[in-house]
Amino acid sequence: MDGPARGALPAVVLTEICAPWVVLTVGSVHLGRRVGSTAWGAATAAGLGVLPQSAIAWRVRRRALSDHHVTRREDRPLVIAGIAVSVATLLAAQHRRGAPDELRRMTRAALIALGVAGAATLRVKVSFHTAVLSGVVAVLARELSPRYWRLLTLVPPVAWARVRISHHTPLETAAGAAIGLACGYLGGGRRGTRVEASTVPVSARTP
Repeated sequence: MDGPARGALPAVVLTEICAPWVVLTVGSVHLGRRVGSTAWGAATAAGLGVLPQSAIAWRVRRRALSDHHVTRREDRPLVIAGIAVSVATLLAAQHRRGAPDELRRMTRAALIALGVAGAATLRVKVSFHTAVLSGVVAVLARELSPRYWRLLTLVPPVAWARVRISHHTPLETAAGAAIGLACGYLGGGRRGTRVEASTVPVSARTP
């Protein structure tokens, strides 16, 4: 391995650990457990993260996409549209089957962010790494506890990683973070400070 490649290894590792599908999967499962619905947390994780990423991986194997991060901007509109279908289907199922409000709002926030980021991608290759990370943090902070805002400290290192391996510019990572934060904040939670979900009986929360 040459010098530049070796120097980029931390950025590559951080890019994979904080990939959008990983953050969405972990965030959904965590939120589901905290609101007393592990099953819906897993279902939300599948609809937001696992299934879309599986479809992307399948298309990469068929050489329809360059890589699993969809780094070519021209490939992104169709991918975003496909993910939006998965997320919209999940949201409809959540409403029909009575999923917890917290998970519905997380899915709603993801759908809004997809629309905004998708529109922005027509002009600039918005970073979905920073968008998803900041968006999930905002949802968790709004739905569970303001203490989750501290996780925003992860956004700058992830932005650095995306720039370091030449997948994005600083502007693109900043745009992603701003879009994710705004959509996550507006889509998640009905007030700025929520009582810790673990201290509130399921029967006492609004269905």
